[in-house]
Amino acid sequence: MSQLELLRFVAGLLGKLGVPWMIVGSHASSFYGEASSTHDIDLVVDLDASKIPALIAAVPTDRFYLSEQALREGRMANLIDTITGDKVDLFLVAGDESIGAELSRRQPAKVLGIDAYIASVEDTVVAKLRWHRQLGGSERQIRDVRGILANQRSRINFDVLHKRIESEKLGRVWNKEIAPWLDENSRFLKNVKSRLLESRKLVVKPCRFCAGSAV
Repeated sequence: MSQLELLRFVAGLLGKLGVPWMIVGSHASSFYGEASSTHDIDLVVDLDASKIPALIAAVPTDRFYLSEQALREGRMANLIDTITGDKVDLFLVAGDESIGAELSRRQPAKVLGIDAYIASVEDTVVAKLRWHRQLGGSERQIRDVRGILANQRSRINFDVLHKRIESEKLGRVWNKEIAPWLDENSRFLKNVKSRLLESRKLVVKPCRFCAGSAV
């Protein structure tokens, strides 16, 4: 089963159960920025506990593995194709208001050739910066962010993005890894405008790339 078929299979299951979902992670950053290879499909799902039995029953156990216990405990659950090794990581909302808010901002998109829902471009950038911090520094996450900013400059709402950076206390990462790169590359980018932001008493460095609103 290809990743396309795997995504179509899982999307079909969630759709039949009426479970809200969206694509996040590497497939989201590839959609908005530069393509990258991955064996995982990351989904955020708002799965009510009452629907867990129906989801488990709909997954063929001779081909897939899915932990019912992980779902019931509200932990990340892996749906694994035991033949190909590809998997879908299900991140449950499980009462997390932050994740629930991100899900409410999802956008319709065609991913891997199928109609899907995907995290907003601003939320995808913030998630990548968050992972960079959690991993203690990850060049891949920064590369993904730069690819998104370069390719989606006309649709990013920088007011929203800066507010999210502030709320997530990601100003230090932005200052070190992103703002200097934006300024270095601003001559290749359009709609250039400076903006200041304070995050945990840390002023986010102005970058000539950042517009005050979506352009």
